[in-house]
Amino acid sequence: MHKARETGDRNREVVCLGSLGNAYHSLGEYHLAIEFYQQWLDIAKEIGDGLGEAKSLSGLGNAYQSLGKYQRAIEFYHQWLSITRKIGDRTGEGICLGSLGNTYEYLGKYEQALEFYQQWLSITKKIGDWTEECICLGSLGNTYESLGQYQLAIEFYQQWLKLARFICDRNGEGMALSALGNAYNALGKYQKAVEFHQYSLEIRRNLDDQNAEANAWFNLGLVLEKINRQSEAMDAFCHAREIYHTMGLDASLQDCNHAIELLSQNVASAASPFWLGRWFSYLSQFIKADSNQ
Repeated sequence: MHKARETGDRNREVVCLGSLGNAYHSLGEYHLAIEFYQQWLDIAKEIGDGLGEAKSLSGLGNAYQSLGKYQRAIEFYHQWLSITRKIGDRTGEGICLGSLGNTYEYLGKYEQALEFYQQWLSITKKIGDWTEECICLGSLGNTYESLGQYQLAIEFYQQWLKLARFICDRNGEGMALSALGNAYNALGKYQKAVEFHQYSLEIRRNLDDQNAEANAWFNLGLVLEKINRQSEAMDAFCHAREIYHTMGLDASLQDCNHAIELLSQNVASAASPFWLGRWFSYLSQFIKADSNQ
């Protein structure tokens, strides 16, 4: 960057500033990232670089969002949106609308989030960006689920699932199936929830995504417990627990241990001697694994 400044190469300087901002953002040094993004923005405005101005505003918004300063992030995102529309950057406009939707969702302002997500969806359809459309459909589903409108959430998750399968996005397919399982669980349609979680689990295992596989086992266990399939629920929790332990995911491991303890208490209070005998075999595996930590 020093050479760019010495030679007065402003275009090269903004590239360096952007790269430094991105690097510090990746390292979690958000305040330093903001300093470089702000310098980038100032020069981009000075030399009339509309695309650079849009990208620097995006960086500033993302950095403030990472700091949890959502209102400040929204201010920069709106400036970014204005620039993308001015220069006709439809892809950037869509990404910006998604960022605004995400930020309003973090703030719990779901109706405003939905407005931006719907605009984002419209753009993804117009420009034929199927990957972004999948992400947008998932975001719409999540927001409707947060509002307790589970049937609407399911409609968007189904669209997401259909598109993910069409473009052969196996990871997206697994995520959509998991989301459908959670939504049906919230509706009390437990058998449907079990089916979707089982489909999701199959994909996660095939993709060798251990964290997602563990989450699928855990979600499946929660639903199986609700329909009194306790032994299967315990088996699912134990599978999840083993993976969480191997990966060192302490918070998830703690949640799983808590679920196992609650399930054990419920069974012990209602079980016959025959079931208790079978249950002790599951618990012995759990205790053995716990002692090896």
